[in-house]
Amino acid sequence: MTARYTKNDQIFTQLAVVEYLLDEVGFVSTDDLSSLKLLEPASGDGGFAIEVIRRLHLSSKKFNFDFLQALNKNIRFIEIDTKSYKLLEENIKQVIRGLGYDDTLIEGHVFVNDNFLYLHMATKFDCIVGNPPYIRYDVIEKEAKDFYKNRFITFRYRADLYVLFYEHSLGLLSERGKLSFICSNRWLYNQYGQPLREKISKEYHLDKLLNIENSNPFNKSVIAYPSVVTLSNRRSETTLYYETDARNIDISTIVFKSKKTPESSHWENLFLDYDLTDGSLKSIEEQGYTIGIGIATGADKIFIIKKSDDIQIEKSRLLPLLTSKSLQDSKLEWDGSFLVNPFEDEKLCDLDDYPHLKNYLREHKDRLSQRYIAKKSPHQWYKTIDRVKRGLLETPKLLLPDLSSNKFLSIDKGEYYPHHNLYYITHPDINQLKILASILMSDFVKNQLSKIGIKMSGGLPRFQS
Repeated sequence: MTARYTKNDQIFTQLAVVEYLLDEVGFVSTDDLSSLKLLEPASGDGGFAIEVIRRLHLSSKKFNFDFLQALNKNIRFIEIDTKSYKLLEENIKQVIRGLGYDDTLIEGHVFVNDNFLYLHMATKFDCIVGNPPYIRYDVIEKEAKDFYKNRFITFRYRADLYVLFYEHSLGLLSERGKLSFICSNRWLYNQYGQPLREKISKEYHLDKLLNIENSNPFNKSVIAYPSVVTLSNRRSETTLYYETDARNIDISTIVFKSKKTPESSHWENLFLDYDLTDGSLKSIEEQGYTIGIGIATGADKIFIIKKSDDIQIEKSRLLPLLTSKSLQDSKLEWDGSFLVNPFEDEKLCDLDDYPHLKNYLREHKDRLSQRYIAKKSPHQWYKTIDRVKRGLLETPKLLLPDLSSNKFLSIDKGEYYPHHNLYYITHPDINQLKILASILMSDFVKNQLSKIGIKMSGGLPRFQS
């Protein structure tokens, strides 16, 4: 494993937030901290560590226990990056010296230069705090991905690395332990967070959730969509929740609302002012509609063409294709794109039956064969990632771009096939689609989406699975 998770994963946390997280897990200097075990799994250069040591020292004076003994026995700081680790070690030693102690008496296991996600630790911790690294699935090295998939049940659906920090840390909590992380809030809403939400609901307890998406509790400007989550092993029927769109907040003045604790991977009730579980509202799918997402090809430059490209392919192998660009300025306007369709009745077609298609695809065989899906099935080197669904082209569809500022929604009467950046909703009765479109454009639904869905910078909600 390399020395770092990525090249730019260091985002340091403001002192007020550090103090809040330590308060959340009960690591406070007014209590006897002599036996509390604390872990910080991604320590950076010591933003949390310095405050931990300060609190431990104050507690040792108040309750008359051996400060260095407690530090060596109970406190663990882990950092993968060698440069940050050296700063962490020096900053800790400097604080120790400033308190009047011999820094050479600090045992080596207090701070560890290693990948936390690779470590097997026998110790259970009463307090786990931190700001785990935000690292997208796409930039994680393949060797590490393979290891994580085998070790962690939450590494699914292209999960960000911070999700694994949650899972691994939760497994290290003592019976009375608490965990508090400041982290991206994306896992609270999207698909890759589903396994973690499920695990927490069934095995742990969501004590408190502070959703501060538009604020910046870090020591540099970042777009991190932060939240502070506190978890524990205790079970309770209530969770404390607070959300604000404010840029600047005073954490010490926040008044939390009491919410029903989630019992599954569906956490929508935390974010809404009404109860989705009482039966008064039914989902779109529960009312007879079908929701889907358009086709992903794995090679758009090859599988998407225009008539102006002057490419000779059998007409029956071309499907009029709608992309998100066709749904701009609140209207549907096809841009002349066609999908090169390698399927027939949802099975790959025989290229010998279509000589023009065969010649075209063979021109691009080298490129198509390099795709992951083709390497898995070399004899099907010309397939798209998703199958072309039989009958979808002719079916009326309500279309929803993944990200759009349009005021209106569009309905395709059955003339186009959707691209993967478009969600679609189908129903046997096109009039029902028109009614649903009107409802989805209402202020009520827009407000609902803004609370339970991903929002981009500026507050624009996203349609996501």
